Amino acid sequence: MGDMLLINGTVVGRDRLIPNGFVHICDGKIKAFGEQGEIPEITPDMEVIDTCGAYIAPGFVDIHCHGGGGVWSFHQPYEFAVAHLLHGTTSILPTLTYNESREETRQGVLEIKNAIYSDAPYRSAIVGIHLEGPYINKKYGAVTSPIRPVDPEEYNELLSLAGEEIKLWTLAPELDGQYEFAIAAARYGIALSVGHSEATAEQIYRLVPLGLQVGCHCTNASGTTPSPSSFLGTREVGVDEAVLVHDDLYAEVIPDKLGIHVRPLMLKLIHKTKGTDRVIIITDGMPDSGLADPDEPDVNYNYKGALAGSKLTMDGAVRNMMKHASVGIVDAFRMSATNPAVVIGMEHEIGSIEQGKWANIILVDEEIHVQAVILRGEMIK
Repeated sequence: MGDMLLINGTVVGRDRLIPNGFVHICDGKIKAFGEQGEIPEITPDMEVIDTCGAYIAPGFVDIHCHGGGGVWSFHQPYEFAVAHLLHGTTSILPTLTYNESREETRQGVLEIKNAIYSDAPYRSAIVGIHLEGPYINKKYGAVTSPIRPVDPEEYNELLSLAGEEIKLWTLAPELDGQYEFAIAAARYGIALSVGHSEATAEQIYRLVPLGLQVGCHCTNASGTTPSPSSFLGTREVGVDEAVLVHDDLYAEVIPDKLGIHVRPLMLKLIHKTKGTDRVIIITDGMPDSGLADPDEPDVNYNYKGALAGSKLTMDGAVRNMMKHASVGIVDAFRMSATNPAVVIGMEHEIGSIEQGKWANIILVDEEIHVQAVILRGEMIK
């Protein structure tokens, strides 16, 4: 790896835009960034790239994605990651669903772990594993047959197999045995996510000291307790409300084009309530992610006709978020890069353009069309 200098672009910083900015990359990491007048001396061995006015932004970090490029993330994790990489996602968590048997879950975890430690050229785009289940509430699964009770033998096996690689684990706090499971996961520093659940606020908040940080795809597959309400004509506090109220919890959102997963007004409410620092944009992508015609809906339905994830890539999700929730580009990249990096404990390496971090950078226009992708200082696209 050598020197690369990106010039004549608008740098998307954590808190502000830097017009006429530059980013200096050395040995795969960000050496410096700033305004044009601070550009370092150009040497003969430096690759200078004129961005022609593009936004120079951190690569997306997608912590909830099941497939893409025609494959499942836990069957062909490398091919999956490359498919999303071409759309600007430089860090991704291949995500298992709750539809796998115990053996299929174990095999999927092994496949992802093997990809992380392979010698494939773009393996660094895979930064860990997300397990969405299987310990979720059967009432809130699009497919319920493989969902199973909390099993210490199974989760201890998975933790032993890949505890260091598992960055996020989604669960329903109301199930028996979840507190003990959370204690076990906390030993590995795994962030927990409440999802496919009708847990009470008290059940959710009890797990916060043990690492529960995320509300899984808010307004999707979430309920209230009791249901129906204690008083006719009223609404109980549910999972989504509990997530919105707690200052330390992040809210995941799936901003699809038609506002099916999250209505545009609801996106505005979530952003207004949580603030930019506590919202995370995800795709919840399925194998068709990245393959859909731009004019087609970007949601996904399973064989039962139930809404099941999306066909989104992160560039589209961010574009939709900016449109539906009226957020600017700085906030959009905070929610799609910085915040997810914080949740998975990797903010010191990825998620923003800062000195010493990996040079995971994308060039985009104002409508988030990806023009170039740089992974650890190497031009990919």
